[in-house]
Amino acid sequence: MKDELRKKYLKIRKNINGRKTKDEEIFNLVINNEYIKKAKLILIYVSFNNEVDTIKLINYFLKSKQVAVPKVADGKMSFYYIDSLTELKKGYFNILEPTTNKEVLNYDNCICLTPGVCFSSDGKRIGYGKGYYDRFFQSNNVYRIGLTYKECLDDKIEINNNDQKVNEVIYK
Repeated sequence: MKDELRKKYLKIRKNINGRKTKDEEIFNLVINNEYIKKAKLILIYVSFNNEVDTIKLINYFLKSKQVAVPKVADGKMSFYYIDSLTELKKGYFNILEPTTNKEVLNYDNCICLTPGVCFSSDGKRIGYGKGYYDRFFQSNNVYRIGLTYKECLDDKIEINNNDQKVNEVIYK
């Protein structure tokens, strides 16, 4: 079931019309979100494969907050502080990852902007199937916001005990 939904929504996401406008609208919703405004640290993925664009968000947050992006090593995902987009290089899965060694050790007062292939309106999420975010969320209790396009919302998503929901979903 999950694999079918993943394939379906990867295809839908690839063909979304008005992506630039939607990315701009999502950007505005994110930067005006009350939880985001209060957070000291933003954990944020670096967009790839037709995901909601996060590069503009990263640049925006670098001016006023601490920013950390994920890196996968030895089957585990951790977040590392960055001060600039120049501190990123292609890593696991050809996704841009931090080159810094400044690992986040304290997840107090942070928000995690979370990728997903599709989400339900109540926060269920299907990712790429490797479970990195699920495992991270199991051991780190952080507030999670999923970013997606409205075309990738599906309230029929079924999850299992290992799947971790997001607290809210921002979409356009």
